[in-house]
Amino acid sequence: MCPRMSSGRLWTVLRLLVLVMLVAEAPSVFGADPILIGVSAPLTGDNAGTGQESLNGAKLAAKQINAKGGVLGRPIQIVEGDDRCDPKEGATVAQKFAAQKIVAAASHYCSGVALAAIPIFKENKVLYVDWGAVSAKLPAYGYDKYFTTIYNGSQPGVFAADVAVKRLGKKKLAMVDDRTPANGDFTVAFAKRAKELGANVLLADNVTQGEKDFSAFVTKLKGSEAEVVYVSLYYPEAGLLTRQIRDQKVNITVLCVDGCLDPQYLKIAGAAAEGVYSVTQPQATELPSARQFVEEFRKDFGKDPGYIAPYPYDAVNVIARAYTAVGKVDNDAAAKWLKSLKKETAIQGVTGPLYWNADGTLPEFFFSLYLAKNGKFEFVAP
Repeated sequence: MCPRMSSGRLWTVLRLLVLVMLVAEAPSVFGADPILIGVSAPLTGDNAGTGQESLNGAKLAAKQINAKGGVLGRPIQIVEGDDRCDPKEGATVAQKFAAQKIVAAASHYCSGVALAAIPIFKENKVLYVDWGAVSAKLPAYGYDKYFTTIYNGSQPGVFAADVAVKRLGKKKLAMVDDRTPANGDFTVAFAKRAKELGANVLLADNVTQGEKDFSAFVTKLKGSEAEVVYVSLYYPEAGLLTRQIRDQKVNITVLCVDGCLDPQYLKIAGAAAEGVYSVTQPQATELPSARQFVEEFRKDFGKDPGYIAPYPYDAVNVIARAYTAVGKVDNDAAAKWLKSLKKETAIQGVTGPLYWNADGTLPEFFFSLYLAKNGKFEFVAP
């Protein structure tokens, strides 16, 4: 007969078991060096909300991979880099990553930062999976180890013009961007598509990233007779501009890019956000393929993933899948394997099937439309 354990001894044993479980989750249990994946994002500054959400998506992927034994018996370790959405900072982060011997990068929200980093990644033969920088200049750079888990180039601008003209029935349009690579791509595509649909862009203007006073543009907008303004700005400027448009009583529909879905946009714009449309990539909460991801994200971070977190999550998983498929941490082999995938052999990401064109872009991508109503954005239509 086994003797009964005292309550004191029982608690001691339980504490020891908890300690063993914690140790079992640590990278040292793998008995091998970690695979370092750099995540460069704006972790401070105006776009920090999006950056932190992106980092959380990447961390969740690494945690789940490690819980299943890692990659080839090695743990994934996320190396954080704060690029502040600034190209100079982005280049510095990329150089630090190289010095830290990262082998892969799941990085970038801002295209200017990505364009500053990609030459450094190429020089160091880093497997680069982008999840948020969408300028067409990135695939055009010609790096054979570049891939993306999100749309690229002019696609949002085309969809936005279709919304303005076909869905909203407006033919008098205005547009504004901040001269950053991706936002500039969007407005060029918007104007081109609008013209094809028989609409007129009555006002095309630029503002500066970081600017706070948009009164000059709002005055032009008020006198333009435009019925819809396409706002291709990051959320700090978009929020302030929206508020100033409403303050000046400009009777116009605001059609915004994906950044407006960041909760910070609603805080900055306040009541002025009511009735604003946002053209964006699909949100995790509307994707059947992302249900488990949404549950796990809520469990770890206490909130829903926003509009960007699924894409860095998929990026980390793409890197892990590539190394596993080729049986080694070899970026030449991994890139070749990723480019060999077809629709029928695609990686099933939480954002949908992932396979790539020769330039690292996705052959398929679709967009959604959201409307700000009662202090939050609601899904309107695919």
